[in-house]
Amino acid sequence: MQIRPLSHHAITERAICCDICDHAMLLPTLQKNQKANCPHCHHTVRVGNLWSLKRCSILALSILILMPFAFSFPLLNIQLLGTPIYTSIWSGIWKMATEGYPYSAFLILVCAIVMPISFILIIILLQICYLFKINAKILLLSLNYIKSWVMLDVYLISLGVAAFKVREYASISFTPYLIPFILVTFLTILLFTKTSPKQFWDNFYPPSFTKCEHLRYCTTCGLSFPATQAIEHFCPRCHATTTVDTNLILQRTWSTLIAGAIMLLPANLLPISVVYVNGVPTADTLMSGVLTFIEMGNYSIAAIVFIASIFVPISKIMIMLYLLGCIHFRHGKNIHLQMKLFAIVHFVGRWSMLDLFVLSLMMSLVTRGQLISFSVGPAAIYFGLAVVLTMISAEVFDTRLLWKNYTNDSEHQ
Repeated sequence: MQIRPLSHHAITERAICCDICDHAMLLPTLQKNQKANCPHCHHTVRVGNLWSLKRCSILALSILILMPFAFSFPLLNIQLLGTPIYTSIWSGIWKMATEGYPYSAFLILVCAIVMPISFILIIILLQICYLFKINAKILLLSLNYIKSWVMLDVYLISLGVAAFKVREYASISFTPYLIPFILVTFLTILLFTKTSPKQFWDNFYPPSFTKCEHLRYCTTCGLSFPATQAIEHFCPRCHATTTVDTNLILQRTWSTLIAGAIMLLPANLLPISVVYVNGVPTADTLMSGVLTFIEMGNYSIAAIVFIASIFVPISKIMIMLYLLGCIHFRHGKNIHLQMKLFAIVHFVGRWSMLDLFVLSLMMSLVTRGQLISFSVGPAAIYFGLAVVLTMISAEVFDTRLLWKNYTNDSEHQ
């Protein structure tokens, strides 16, 4: 259902602003099978089928119980020269860190272990805070930034890619502990779809007004409030600044995007992995790794690696350059195309971490003796930094600047 623009005579339960285009509207009470779309940009601003915090915390507790089995126990098993070799998420990270690649290992540790555990713990702690009426602003602020960096689904795909790469050297099999990891991954995805930081903010600190003509929106906690309630341009709920500093937003976006583009050059030109067979090294860049899969006949895996490691990072930079150009040159047309492009950037950016996850698994599996060994190449850290910087660039970008150009163009026509 679409919600109506704010008017003098409308009566509703609550007035809000769209977090994408900053359009003021009236939000009715939603049923479980309903969702509310902004009448201006058609973005879904609220859904009615979100779970209660109690229900989310029960699921989070179940995930937390499964996590030690998913993260610590072996997921893959290979027979290399008659010796069984096992690898887990933690063993791959530890192997990479102890063999001279601590920065790449740290990025994998954060995205594959630290952030998933932090996300689950925050959901559980929020329920505890709600029961005992404890101030939860720090937890809610942390939840806003953590969700984008939970990459268990990306790691699950990387297991399949690593299995195809390793089977060239040895027979491979999956262990029973893969089941807990798959359960953790899918239950975490389910928790993502049934939770919203804005919902939790409203549970702990509900808005104290129903309607207003002049609203201001807080991008940190999602509160829409009367401009008269702002204290020196700060949100009355989370105390974050609500002033849209266009220059600061553009500077942050440009700086992280340019840095990510610079990191992408050595990431594509330098070797990202080196395999030693009988002491003879074979170095692979991102592109040569894709070509290797094609030569082996694994076209689907080649397509996954090419899209995640080459096409997506370059496309993200090109799309962000286009969106920034639209702002600087005040191009307000094709606004819905711009929103679709930005949504694509937000969705696919995290999947570029797949290559780093595959490298950590390969380091743990194929590093035995002088006959066959595997090493991470110098491009790994540059590739990881490029992914992180471009993700930050998309996070700090404010789509309201695009809609401001669109509104100005519409007014002049």
